[in-house]
Amino acid sequence: MPPKKKLLPVIESDIKLIRKANELVEARYKFDIWETRVFAYMLTLIRHNDVDFREYEINAGDIVKEFKLHDSGLVYDSIKAAGEKLLDKKVGIIRTTEDGRKEQFTTHLVASTATPEEKGDYIKLSFHPALKPFLLELKERYLVYDIRNILSLTSIYSVRLFELLKQYQKIGKRRFSVDELRILLSIDPDEYLLYGHFKGLIKRAEKDLEKHTDIYFTFEEEVIKRKVMFITFFIFENAKNQRAKLNTSESSEILAVETENDSTTDLDRIFEQVKKHVSKAKVKKWISEVSITQIDNAINYTKQHISAGNKVVNIGGFLNTMVYTPNLYNKYTLPSKVVNSQVVHMGRAVNLEKIEIKRTELRKLTEQYRLIAQELENGYFANDPFFKDRIMSKVQNHPYYKRHLTFEENLENESLQGLMSSMIGQEFTEYNTLVSQYSKKVAVLNDELKSLGYRE
Repeated sequence: MPPKKKLLPVIESDIKLIRKANELVEARYKFDIWETRVFAYMLTLIRHNDVDFREYEINAGDIVKEFKLHDSGLVYDSIKAAGEKLLDKKVGIIRTTEDGRKEQFTTHLVASTATPEEKGDYIKLSFHPALKPFLLELKERYLVYDIRNILSLTSIYSVRLFELLKQYQKIGKRRFSVDELRILLSIDPDEYLLYGHFKGLIKRAEKDLEKHTDIYFTFEEEVIKRKVMFITFFIFENAKNQRAKLNTSESSEILAVETENDSTTDLDRIFEQVKKHVSKAKVKKWISEVSITQIDNAINYTKQHISAGNKVVNIGGFLNTMVYTPNLYNKYTLPSKVVNSQVVHMGRAVNLEKIEIKRTELRKLTEQYRLIAQELENGYFANDPFFKDRIMSKVQNHPYYKRHLTFEENLENESLQGLMSSMIGQEFTEYNTLVSQYSKKVAVLNDELKSLGYRE
């Protein structure tokens, strides 16, 4: 049973919405935390029915109050300096041309600033006119959220990741390549070079969003050739941070956008599963002609049919046929008499749910071990290239070593990986301890899997 929502108190003046086109959410720009706060506050000053930009006056005291900052002269100076630095900031927006091509459009964010000559704690700013399509009269494909979600965030990466995941809240997950996510977070090529350091940003954002925003996330890493290449984020409503909404135009707009997103959720969710085989237009056609349940059944059947070893030359065509097959009988589905996810296999009661949990634990343990081991190996090899040469020579002379494969590809062989680990462990106690601890944990998990009746 989901936790009961605890609605945070609200007064009408609390509701300040940030609206921006999806292209601007995913744009390339880099702010510090002060620039982030000033720009976010600027966005709340745009009215939903504005057709043109105005000159927006921001009182430093309002930002101090809004973000609950310590009231000091240094804070005021930082806010004013951030407003002036925004004048030099550029943003790179990926847009689609009329003929369907993708291009990066670059523009300044702010066109002008003004500060008082004498005493005063305000700054005036105006958006660059080129941002109009991305901030004014937004009708579709845009993000709207309550600024209160980011008021307590002190990391620019937590703010950016919140927006990127908030876009996909209704879909429930979002997948990035590590390189793509680094670009979207505006991380320079010489920053956070070790994946472990980059992961630290994500872990901090995970804690920040759960503590302060109306969504939270978990994530899974996909390892290819001993390197994390993709990250999938699973996005959930954060029940403890849901905010009460007044019956205002602002609240109505959030509801309208959420309703619009609901109508596209099925399309996006289904297309995400089949995009390698059919077009989005084809999925739209399915949704308009048959039930969502029938489409889901067809996709599940197709996946299980292929997993069972059946060769399908045209997966898109096969999918289409299954979608238009009413009352599709799925012979791959377990019979309904199976209770509590238990089946009899090799004479033992097998609890599929528990097995899957243990297999997931084992997979994550292995991925984590490989990441740490690789970082240690890279450090050892960098400090002593001759040691690396000795290791490589020993591995390459092993009978299982295949000359047509690269050294890294050969390490996918457990015997060769074990040989290298053994040699490094003889030289470095730290590494040997890591291997020993990992082996013990793997043995425990394998024993638990066997006790559940699982066999490879």
